[in-house]
Amino acid sequence: PPYKITAVGDPGRLQQALAASPAIQNYMVYVNVYGLGWKVEENGPVTLPGYSGTVDLHYAKPVEQ
Repeated sequence: PPYKITAVGDPGRLQQALAASPAIQNYMVYVNVYGLGWKVEENGPVTLPGYSGTVDLHYAKPVEQ
């Protein structure tokens, strides 16, 4: 920690999803009780780099019974 997460999507829907998340609601209890860190900022448009690594394609094959 600290962790920084950049989310891509509609800001309003992202905020709603955070507020509705049971995991986030539980974490917010710890934020308030123990003073843990929590900050959400809307930074406007972001540019994320494209993936430049190799792509190893894998597939699953069902086992015949």
